[in-house]
Order: sequence, then C-alpha cells, then structure tokens
Amino acid sequence: MSGFKSAVLLGALFGLAHPAAAGAQDVAVEGNLVRAQGHWGGELGLGYSLHAGPITLRPIGGLLIHSDNDEREVKPYAKAEATVTIPALAEVGAGARISGDRTRIYGTAAFDLLPKLKLKGNLGDHYAAIGILGQF
Repeated sequence: MSGFKSAVLLGALFGLAHPAAAGAQDVAVEGNLVRAQGHWGGELGLGYSLHAGPITLRPIGGLLIHSDNDEREVKPYAKAEATVTIPALAEVGAGARISGDRTRIYGTAAFDLLPKLKLKGNLGDHYAAIGILGQF
C-alpha cells in the first residue's frame, strides 16, 4: 500500500476514534517492536481505553513500519482488545489485529511501569509485539 493511501486510512481511523475518545476515560498510545506480516518492524498506534470496573475495551488504529528490500513500507492496522485487570499484578486479555487481508487473534499482558505507562506484550499466530502503552 502506498504511503499516501496509508496516511489517508490512518487519518480516517483517527477521525473515527476522536469523537469516541472525548468521552473515553483514557486515550491510549502504543509503540511496539513487532514481528507481523512476515516482517520485523515497529507499530505506532493511537486509540482509547473504555473501563468498566476491572474490564477494559481498547480499540487502536496505527501503522506498521518496516523495511522490505531496502525500501521502507508503511501498512495500516487496527486492533481491538479486551482485558481484565488483576490488581497489583497485571492486565491480561485477548485481542484481534486486522492488517491487509488477515485477522490475527492474540493474547496480551501489560505490567505497570509508572502510573500512566505499562510494559505490554502481545503473542499470537504469526504475530508478536513488545512495547510501551501510555494511557492519558
């Protein structure tokens, strides 16, 4: 997908997320080192976290950035996660990642680093990521 098409799709995702984020309890920002779609790269995403007691629903849209044959590629992705917070331990759950023509199901876990930052990992079929999740 061309850079222009990726930027347009990401802009549309953020536009859809923005009105909902205004009423959400937290805006979520993620940055991950990732192995996805057969490539190593980085994920940069933006979404929001909706909390209901210990349960959190988190839709995220973003970009997978990687090099292919010495050429940088940017591909959009969307994720939806549902987690349960276990106090003083972790936030654990499952998610679905949509990119290209594939949907991948994965497990996720996040551990507090600072009050607004978590160390987060995702692991699923042909998908693995580790990074930082900020909630503001």
